[in-house]
Amino acid sequence: MVKSKKMQILFFSFIAVGIVILIFSIKLVRKTFYGDIILELPYLTKSSEFVLTKPGSYSIWHRGEFFRKAPLDQFRPEITSKSTGVKINLIPSLFRPNANNWKKARMELFRFTAPAGKYVLELTEGSCIIGAENRVIRLIPARMVDLDKYFIQIRESQPRISAFTGIFFMILGGLCIIFALVFGILADQMFAK
Repeated sequence: MVKSKKMQILFFSFIAVGIVILIFSIKLVRKTFYGDIILELPYLTKSSEFVLTKPGSYSIWHRGEFFRKAPLDQFRPEITSKSTGVKINLIPSLFRPNANNWKKARMELFRFTAPAGKYVLELTEGSCIIGAENRVIRLIPARMVDLDKYFIQIRESQPRISAFTGIFFMILGGLCIIFALVFGILADQMFAK
């Protein structure tokens, strides 16, 4: 009986461990979606300068009205260093993380790493999407977004591995809570002998 109570207390204490892991992982994943905004460029402006105060990982997002077609097949962003004239390599976002509040929506288009310095973002002719995505977008019957309410953002970002690590720990924290709760309740029956 005493052993089962000790085991029950031990299992229930893992609920607190699971909650701490879950909070840590949510904060880590949230940084991927809600990094500081470095630049917000109205789509119709087409070009703007910005400054990166520190080297690191950054991402390009587009933001507009929810449930509207975005003009992703009409532009391609280019970032050029003002001091060297070198173009920054933009890597297409793998899983296209997105966030919305049912009125406005935003989606990550590209990621890049860059040293501190002054840069120019230009929206040039081209497409942000590959062939298969382009065909799917043309099939969607939604209305086009109002271009006056459509923006391109550059945000501070976390390395991609941080998001995957956060998701892994989120699952681990959830499982820790569930197993601790189940085994804590069943401890009397498992260790009664």
